[in-house]
Amino acid sequence: MMPAVSSGPQLAGAGLALLTLACSLATPRVPTATFEPVPTPTAVAFPSPTPTASPSAPLNAGQQALFNGDWDLAYVEFSRQLEQASEPEQIAEALYGRAKALLRSGLHAGAQAELTELIDRFPTNVRSAQARVLRAQAFLGLGQPEQAAADYAAYLEQRPGVLDGYVEEWLADALRLAGRPLEAVGHYQNAIAAQGITDALSLLIKIGRCYLEAGEFELALTQFDSVYAQTSDPGTRASMNLLAGEALEGLGQFDGAFSRYLDSVNNYPTAQDSYIGLVRLVEAEVPVDDFQRGLVDYHAEAYEPALAAFDRALGNAPSAAGFYYRGLTQLSLGNSESALADFEALVADYPGDSLWPEAELAMARTQWAYLDQYSAAVDTYLALAAERPEPGIGPEALFAAGRTAERSGDLRLAADIWLRLPELYPGHDLAQRGAFQSGVALFRQGQFAEADQAFGRALESASTSADTAAAELWRGKTLLAAGDPQAAEAAWNQAVQADPTGYYSVRAADLLAGNPVFESSGPFDFAYDREAEQAEAERWLRQTFSLSGPDPLSEPDLALAGDPRWVRGRELSTLGELELAAAEFSSLRQSVETDPEATYRLMHELLGLGLYRDAIIASRQILRLAGMDDAATLEAPVYFNRIRFGPYFGELILPEAARYGLDGLFLLSVVRQESLFEGFATSSAAAHGLMQVIPSTGESIAAQLGWPPDYTSADLHRPIVSVRFGTFYLAAQRDRFEGDFFAALAAYNAGPGNAQIWKDLAPSDPDLFLEVIRLDQPQLYIRVIFEVYEIYRSLYSGG
Repeated sequence: MMPAVSSGPQLAGAGLALLTLACSLATPRVPTATFEPVPTPTAVAFPSPTPTASPSAPLNAGQQALFNGDWDLAYVEFSRQLEQASEPEQIAEALYGRAKALLRSGLHAGAQAELTELIDRFPTNVRSAQARVLRAQAFLGLGQPEQAAADYAAYLEQRPGVLDGYVEEWLADALRLAGRPLEAVGHYQNAIAAQGITDALSLLIKIGRCYLEAGEFELALTQFDSVYAQTSDPGTRASMNLLAGEALEGLGQFDGAFSRYLDSVNNYPTAQDSYIGLVRLVEAEVPVDDFQRGLVDYHAEAYEPALAAFDRALGNAPSAAGFYYRGLTQLSLGNSESALADFEALVADYPGDSLWPEAELAMARTQWAYLDQYSAAVDTYLALAAERPEPGIGPEALFAAGRTAERSGDLRLAADIWLRLPELYPGHDLAQRGAFQSGVALFRQGQFAEADQAFGRALESASTSADTAAAELWRGKTLLAAGDPQAAEAAWNQAVQADPTGYYSVRAADLLAGNPVFESSGPFDFAYDREAEQAEAERWLRQTFSLSGPDPLSEPDLALAGDPRWVRGRELSTLGELELAAAEFSSLRQSVETDPEATYRLMHELLGLGLYRDAIIASRQILRLAGMDDAATLEAPVYFNRIRFGPYFGELILPEAARYGLDGLFLLSVVRQESLFEGFATSSAAAHGLMQVIPSTGESIAAQLGWPPDYTSADLHRPIVSVRFGTFYLAAQRDRFEGDFFAALAAYNAGPGNAQIWKDLAPSDPDLFLEVIRLDQPQLYIRVIFEVYEIYRSLYSGG
């Protein structure tokens, strides 16, 4: 159990005295939730790294703590600065930083008091104006939107033309919370008129909502109809129909409202707001087409009413779509046999329907995934491939047949089916993959001569250097297993040459050297002569692109510094709105992506603000403009690769790596792949933060560690929390799989259950483990981390 840290400063009344944090650790909270325990990782000794500052503008200790999401430490550091400050600017800066720490901690009253002192004592300081935005946030946290609106208005008066688009919207939001929606309308209109990258459509919707809240139903209806006409997005159109319907109901025009809801049900069945409209139609007993009703219910995951609706629809007018979606609904309800019957009915009775191939695929998946009928599923896939051999259906069905046979353990059949792909579709993308998978299946059977032939076919079908390296690596493993080490060595040498920075080439080099996967880099050092390396990069930059811009190239020129996105991005960063700042700078980066000089200048600003993702992309873009592929980039001036593969957040990552006995460069590689060092990153799977921890896993880890106090899923966006949680979980998977890092990474990415299945298929061969992973994402995940780790080793440990 990891000890809890202090729960943060608490303000007594409205006093502004400096707060002292106790050095003793707080008692851990007793969790009430139940969870599946994660094995406690075993810490082992690891060589101490020698990190130095990353190539970005240095931050003071308080700013660094804020950036890392360590609110307690930030408060302590800014308090220390305040004690030592003598100049007004220094005092204002310390008060501002301390208030931000309190605000991020959720201590709104303390933040409000601190910001009030700053505003009152230093009214002409720029921090005073910016403090208005922070104090507005504090007032909102205290449930005082009127005061928040006043502060937003004061900021606009003191800092006109800087963040008008954002602050006008925030001001309008506050007015709506204060019950003044009609006053908010003008501010939303101002936000639309202001120069910026804000989505105007969302602001138009807010204006309509203002009219709706104020009972101005005609104006609201006009607004929502206008938005409907301006968009083709199904979700937005369904939302506008729902809101327009509410306005029409407010006018007493119920038939008109029902017409809007029906439009959504009939034309936008996948939208959530279509389901809300459907509920209102059903409650009003308005007739709705049963098939469309079922479709809306199905997409809203209301499976029982969906099934009843499809039953009625099929009873009245059987259709291919009705059988298909009823089958999907039956699957969602766990009625696998009934689902299969529906798919079979579609296949038998509607051979010319556009859903026929989809039904065949759904039928096959139901057979193997839900009913354990692997042989029948293989036959279904093969029948589809024979009936519809065209690209887009035939090759994919054939590959799926091979995969299903492999899942069932019939490796011979899988190999034979996969080998048909290069024969029947020699120019198709799946030709090489089929031959390669056939070779792996034969290798697993010990049929080394046939495996070598299959890998030879894969080599012939290779269309990329990575495909060539993969085939050569596995030819080498097959030849070695067959007792021909010299031929194996020759194949591995070919693999090394094929794709120098790619996974299979790097792994082939390891096999030649007898190195295990993810061999520890040993001691590493991030110290380097930055001035010399940066000078070399700038000489190369001027020569390669014939640049004549003024020195220093690492600072913005007038065009960049005057760009509104630059101005807004810097101001948002100062306010702590990093995600919004990143959006502004990302837009600017994309607009100058064909200009190597502007991209280089911008790259340094991004580094200084901690916007590492865009800095990394900018560095790679410069090398791309120079015509460099991945292999060639390693021959570029090393400064660019220091930026692409920097030790960002090293002050957090390296101690956690040492705590759990992980190689620091390995953990940096994982974080880079997970988020590209973007602390506020959120994935489509709702994973958050630097190490992309999902909320359910975060809750479990917080309970095990007893930290941080009063944990919520929002804490996952704090780098200090994300890194600690992610490292704890990754180390637990390493221990679960007894030091197998490929299995640990697979578990981190795809879950320990999947990783265990793949581990059982290849218990002692990491190369084979990678190939038996049946999902593309975790396989690619491991390969990329392996490649990145090798680059980190080459840059910082001479690996």
